[in-house]
Amino acid sequence: MAENNPLVIFMPAGRRDRVKPGQSLLDAAKQVGVEIESICGGRLTCGKCKVLVEDGRFDKHGIASAMNHLSPASEAEKALLQKMGDDGRGRLSCSAHVLDDLLVFVPDESRAHKQIIRKSATERVIAVNPAIRQLFVEVDVAHLGQHRGDWGRLQDALAEQWGLQSLTIDLSALRKLQPALRSGDWQVTVILWQEKEVIDVLPGYHEGIHGLAVDIGSTTIAGHLCDLRTGAILATESTMNPQVVYGEDLMSRISYATMHQHGLDKMHTAVIDTLNKIARRTTRAAGLRARDIHEAVLVGNTTMIHILLGINPQELGGAPFALARQEAIDLKAHELGLQLHAAANVHVLPAEAGHVGADNVAVLIAEEPHKQDEMMLTVDVGTNAEIVLGNRTQLRSASSPTGPAFEGAQITHGMRAAHGAIERVRIDPLSKSARFRVIGEERWSDAWNLDDGSPAEEQPRYLAAGICGSGIIEVVGELLINGILLPDGQFDPQFKGHPRSRWQGRTGAYVLAAADQTTSGEPILVTQEDVRNIQLAKAALYAGCKLLMQRASISQVDRIVLAGAFGSYIDPKYAMIIGLIPDCDLERITAVGNAAGDGARIAMLNVDKRAEAAAVAAATTYIETAVDPDFQREFVAALHLPHASDSFPHLQGIVPVFAAENQGHRRARRRRRRTRPPSV
Repeated sequence: MAENNPLVIFMPAGRRDRVKPGQSLLDAAKQVGVEIESICGGRLTCGKCKVLVEDGRFDKHGIASAMNHLSPASEAEKALLQKMGDDGRGRLSCSAHVLDDLLVFVPDESRAHKQIIRKSATERVIAVNPAIRQLFVEVDVAHLGQHRGDWGRLQDALAEQWGLQSLTIDLSALRKLQPALRSGDWQVTVILWQEKEVIDVLPGYHEGIHGLAVDIGSTTIAGHLCDLRTGAILATESTMNPQVVYGEDLMSRISYATMHQHGLDKMHTAVIDTLNKIARRTTRAAGLRARDIHEAVLVGNTTMIHILLGINPQELGGAPFALARQEAIDLKAHELGLQLHAAANVHVLPAEAGHVGADNVAVLIAEEPHKQDEMMLTVDVGTNAEIVLGNRTQLRSASSPTGPAFEGAQITHGMRAAHGAIERVRIDPLSKSARFRVIGEERWSDAWNLDDGSPAEEQPRYLAAGICGSGIIEVVGELLINGILLPDGQFDPQFKGHPRSRWQGRTGAYVLAAADQTTSGEPILVTQEDVRNIQLAKAALYAGCKLLMQRASISQVDRIVLAGAFGSYIDPKYAMIIGLIPDCDLERITAVGNAAGDGARIAMLNVDKRAEAAAVAAATTYIETAVDPDFQREFVAALHLPHASDSFPHLQGIVPVFAAENQGHRRARRRRRRTRPPSV
């Protein structure tokens, strides 16, 4: 298309293309492969195709976006948006026509193929000892001439019946105290926080105390609503972090907060609105209301926590990467704008260092490497990977700037985990042809019947729409195993002429899915640039692991734990084949799911774990990879697949052995001077 045609970018998918002026947003979305719900066919009755228009200059994308870059809304559209409770940022994509460059966010409810957000809680044994306690109290009746006051009488009753002294009372609870005492015939249920403060007074006998544990990830946000008396999970809700509009990686968001006048406010408001949405959805699912949440525990990386608190994260953007606060924080939910119980407390776990935050501390109290004898490597894979190595005698941590490639970004046909995303790949060693499996379809692609006249049950439910993170790791591993990729990441020139190959000059590509297997009708390729971006990401992570191993004076780890939603769906064998993680017995590599969310839940259900979190954070030695003189050397060596020099005995018989002086190694050495790790 001509360069003067508007550029439209759809988030969180990150898909973009230039479109013809006057084209509807709904058609533009179809053009780039983003499927938006539309039930009424553009008749302005269903409202399912609503998108949010971002306003401002987005230097990362090289565009300015504004509401007036769309055709004006008709009266019918305005009426429907008003009925839907729109805040002024929404447009119906069937009715809005593109006039100039745009950045739009497609909310969860508007996506035809909802993203699969894999952040469910793990079954864990947790000793329940929450900060919130519920007590039934009988209070002396007020009599004429007694001037103690109803709060004084309640204090006396709590001291006599429960041995509690020096309590304070929240103003919202004080306002309810007198009506509760009298309607309850001087019998009330008191809700306490930390046995220090009365946060609610209810007439008569009541049961029910609830808490919300939330992992605020760079890409996704997951919350678990729990019964604080039993520890039971009542509901779980996950959603995309709307901040991806302002940057997919941490440095982009730090830059946005620093360079734009209202950048911090926009990102702060976005996360608070999302937390309130999670609170409403989880309580609704449990037959409760958001005001029934008496405490929340929040974790996230340091940038996410700064933005949550409304603190500009600019100091995290460069050395010495100073935190505003390292210690844990307790504050009232209403101070943040969270619509929970009127006196609800919010607890934020401590951080370790500039780029290892409360989410990593939550992983530590969930996985407890500080209570193990074996040397455990814990890796939380994301746009910024957090790594911890240690046991009961020592703990070291680091962060590695892997970038968003594992999320599907920076990959030609990359996408996040959603129906139609290729998540598993196998290549036949003889024919070099691939078969794959997509999310939402149990059968592998070689079992699909694509004939128009075939029975519906033989046809795939979803065709391939792109490649998600686990799929790109597996296809790179399979290409290496089958000799299509050389150890330096280049496509083998001997592969030229194969039906699955595509070449432009010296640059190769592999046809993963044929045109008739895809939603777009175009083949899905794995390009040389895709492989390179995976090499950069995996090298950054491996180099961080290697630095920790060097500081611990070890050459082998006893066990590897893959944490995080993405880590749960990586096949450990393929992670090792491409050199994402160091060599280890494959049976000693485990995926533990969203350990950060589990750690937040543990800290919410057991107040003693908060003290343990503070102690573990203080005892962990942080290695700053960004300024470590050895990081660049380790990074360059880790660009090879799986590595330029480190041995992988547990891959014996899986990955072919290549001669040290082959053509791929020579090319890699020539490139070392100009390679740099990806940004955070």
